[in-house]
Amino acid sequence: MPKINIACFTILFFLFSCYSKAQTENKVPNVETHSTDKGLLPFNTNKKDCISLPFGYPDISKRITVDSVLSAIQDEHKLKEINSLQFEKTVKKDFVLLPEDYDVFLPFTTTVNEKYDRIKTATDFLCYGDYSLYFMAVYNTVRYTNPYIEKIYLVSTKNNKLIDMKRIYLNHQGEMGFANYTLFNIDKNHIISLRDYELTENPFQLKPIHQYQILPSGKFAGYYEHDGSYKNDEEQGLVKNHKKEGKWIETKSNGSLDLQKHPEFTDPYTYLEAEYKNGLPTGQWKFYKLLQQYSEETGEPILNTRKKGPLIYTEIYKDGVLEKREFH
Repeated sequence: MPKINIACFTILFFLFSCYSKAQTENKVPNVETHSTDKGLLPFNTNKKDCISLPFGYPDISKRITVDSVLSAIQDEHKLKEINSLQFEKTVKKDFVLLPEDYDVFLPFTTTVNEKYDRIKTATDFLCYGDYSLYFMAVYNTVRYTNPYIEKIYLVSTKNNKLIDMKRIYLNHQGEMGFANYTLFNIDKNHIISLRDYELTENPFQLKPIHQYQILPSGKFAGYYEHDGSYKNDEEQGLVKNHKKEGKWIETKSNGSLDLQKHPEFTDPYTYLEAEYKNGLPTGQWKFYKLLQQYSEETGEPILNTRKKGPLIYTEIYKDGVLEKREFH
């Protein structure tokens, strides 16, 4: 599963360096710094344009079949509601580097905007205390006559400084009718719910809903409804104040891992020993090879065969920011 410092801007520039992902996926990026301080980003600051909540797809918990997902994606009323945010202010693609996936922490390096020539910010935005959260749309203008919104990012800012950003919407049309979608909902308590859908030649498998909250720092962090011990098929640890806290074990696909560069990984999965403080990465993270068997019928991992393999690399975090990565 797929992770600098925050840039300062005269009005607002984007400056990103290395990033590693760790909620739905554990990404391994390069550590080069990418600077895009070439121009101004046209964000509206008029509080009269703050939207009301809830906003998005409030029934994503009921979208559990292919037909129900497609009906949501094709819902003209909902598309008009999203477009009513008024995506009118164009951002030149050189000005901003965008993460491909929604479950990412700053900093990061994965970019998607090279393939797109139209990125716009919305006039209407989300107000949250001292923070302003803006909607940024990436249009697909390559394969279709009429450009459409393929991705939407929620960008958290304070006093004209970037705090964090997260992809909340996806409508990616692939070859042979295959597609990837993400639907979102932001409730009255500013809890962001996201669900991914993947339509391929394989039988449809419903993916879990992932929820996020806005921390007092303006950053995004995973939200868990109940405090205490937590465990599912991919991660286990302690939840405190609805956030990850302390030691966590995460067995996930590491989507940014270069299997050719690191042949010790025969598949993209890693066994991660992570540590969190107030929902953000902290301390030393240890990535091990994940040893597991696969079903001969489906090709899917057999969960009860998973165990820790040799140590591959470590990462050091402070206040959610990756400071060092070392391969062993």
